[in-house]
Amino acid sequence: MKIGLALGSGAARGLAHIGVLKAFQEAEIPVYAISGSSMGAFIGGLYAAGYDVFQMEKLIYELDWKIFTEFFDLKITKSGLVDGKKIDRFIYEFIGDVKIENLDLKFCCVATDLFTGKEIIFNSGSLIKAIRASISFPGVFIPAYLDGMFLVDGGLKNPVPVNRLPEDCDVKIAVHVGPFAEKDDFINKYYSNGENFVKDNNIFVNSINKLLKEILRINIDNGKVKYPNIFEILVQSIAIMQEATAEYVMDDVDCIKVKPDLDGYKLTDFTKAKEIISIGYEEGYRLVNQLISMEDVYESK
Repeated sequence: MKIGLALGSGAARGLAHIGVLKAFQEAEIPVYAISGSSMGAFIGGLYAAGYDVFQMEKLIYELDWKIFTEFFDLKITKSGLVDGKKIDRFIYEFIGDVKIENLDLKFCCVATDLFTGKEIIFNSGSLIKAIRASISFPGVFIPAYLDGMFLVDGGLKNPVPVNRLPEDCDVKIAVHVGPFAEKDDFINKYYSNGENFVKDNNIFVNSINKLLKEILRINIDNGKVKYPNIFEILVQSIAIMQEATAEYVMDDVDCIKVKPDLDGYKLTDFTKAKEIISIGYEEGYRLVNQLISMEDVYESK
């Protein structure tokens, strides 16, 4: 059975992908193909390049986030906080100079053309350049410049690229780790035929009110309101807007939807990596048991 995994965007919440992959690795269930967006592209790219999930866990758990920040030498520039060359060097430390077409399993990831808004699919060429483009969150990482295009985070256009898995996959699995906005009328009214934005001012205002409550996460302490920092607001706002697109893509493909229970975990909670990976593992374990009941699950060719 050819199993394809689509690993979605989600910043720190995307660390749950490591847990999902760990469950597959422990059960010795082969993965035929991976598609990824943003953090999903990074984790999926490492796995496709032969990086062991236990190595990933060890790396994440031992990572000193203060050193991590100093490595990137954060500073304000006109295009972003983190220099592109530093990102390239960071990714290179993990996987070296690898071509996507030479990986042991089928892999692709997505990025977004900053000026046309088009989805750019990487299924060949440099894995480093592909991941670099897919994780380039606007305003934080300087856009990746490739073939005359300025490329940014793949999650802006396709947060869970399950529709980019190979057609010959017998089972397609979408792992969605983004923060979930109120779906009710918001998704349906904002998307006509899944694509066209409908300007409904009443729904818009009501939805914005809901989103502000989610973004601000207001806590009262001694009569004072604690507001999130600007990075948290930026990340959370974009992630919430991605939700409608993610739901549309997943609904349009015959796939198994997996949504780890990450309520209460923010997109910036990298210091809670162990908890997030554990939650991903629990969801992956349930998924693996479901797959084991299927015929030929251990055959990937």
